[in-house]
Amino acid sequence: MRTLMTRARNAKSALVALACASIVSTVAARAESQGISIRVSPASITATVRDGDTIGPLLVTNRGTFPVEVRGTCGLGAHDKAGVPLHREVTDPASADAYLTLDPVEFLLPPGGSRPVYARVHSRSGFTGGAYPVVLFRARRADNLEHGSIVAAASQVAVLTFLTVSPSGATAPPQAEAVLKSLTVEGDTGGGRIRVTAECENTGAIHASLSGLLLLRDGGGRVAAQGALASATCLPGYTRALTGLIDAERLRTGTYIAEVRLSTAGRPADSALIAFKVERGVAVASTHVELRGSPAASSGGERLDTPRIARLGVPVVSEGHGLPMEVVLEVPSGALPDALLDPLGYVEIWDYQMKRVGVVALQGASPAQGCHTVVRVTWPGTLSPGYYMARATLQWEGEGVSASTAFVVGSGIRVQVKG
Repeated sequence: MRTLMTRARNAKSALVALACASIVSTVAARAESQGISIRVSPASITATVRDGDTIGPLLVTNRGTFPVEVRGTCGLGAHDKAGVPLHREVTDPASADAYLTLDPVEFLLPPGGSRPVYARVHSRSGFTGGAYPVVLFRARRADNLEHGSIVAAASQVAVLTFLTVSPSGATAPPQAEAVLKSLTVEGDTGGGRIRVTAECENTGAIHASLSGLLLLRDGGGRVAAQGALASATCLPGYTRALTGLIDAERLRTGTYIAEVRLSTAGRPADSALIAFKVERGVAVASTHVELRGSPAASSGGERLDTPRIARLGVPVVSEGHGLPMEVVLEVPSGALPDALLDPLGYVEIWDYQMKRVGVVALQGASPAQGCHTVVRVTWPGTLSPGYYMARATLQWEGEGVSASTAFVVGSGIRVQVKG
């Protein structure tokens, strides 16, 4: 994908920051054999415009050996989770937040000839945020029209525009807001590596530049390895699946926790955890968890046929002491026979500013159906005096089941706040 943008006059009212990325479609072999090929340039132009401004020119050049008829159309841009661009027709321009009209719309080009095309910006009154019109140039042999060809080969180039409409006055400009929807951990086919996939959604008003850091922690919460998510662009209202690889050759058998720290344009946006197991031979049991769906069960939840956390206990402690915790798991008699034979989950602690202090894995217990099972977890370090929140999470059938409790670590005076 290459970038196509355009330069125009300064705006004094609602501004539109424009960045155009051209997507050259795969040209069919038949089109090449008939000498049909067009190019759109320049490759990189930037602009600030307002409603009614004209952007361009976009220079369309016939690189083929035959005269071609070129027709331009405008639609709306989108993409799938993998980032593959999609194009939607504008059925009702009046309902679109922003769209473009072309001048000229249709023209003939001889071999080697070029023609500038201008686009006029139309944005709905009062609209702020991002809109992403697409300009599609399609060329076919002009002499095919004379020969009465029914099916004509064609060459086409699409231009996806990133329009950001900002409010006037002192109002803050629209922002991108990214959240994590799900996490997946699986073994990479290359061997010795772990693949982490984070499904991210842009709930903001403009496109987001997504990136992320991966931290792999052992059962005691210590960082064992790290990596990064591949960077990507996500339009507002859409999702992207970002993947990253972590070296796992030195990992031993046991429970691990992958932490994903998502960023937008280099700024922290969201974070989430997923527990998984590493088996002998560095085999990773594929694990998936939904982060934004309805929980399967929780303390006080409505469903009674799924495993849940019946209680999370934190004793009274003082400065300098380790922190023992108890997580009571309940597996109803109606659950599956193999439910939680080896529980998968973790306990995290947050400080009064809601910053995660650390995390440890749930392990070392084999719950039985119809019973309460106590899993004892010891915090590996010490906590300074202050107010904290402990949250235990049990992963079950792709969902996170959580229970929380607040507590205080005192200095000399021991105080406990029950959750």
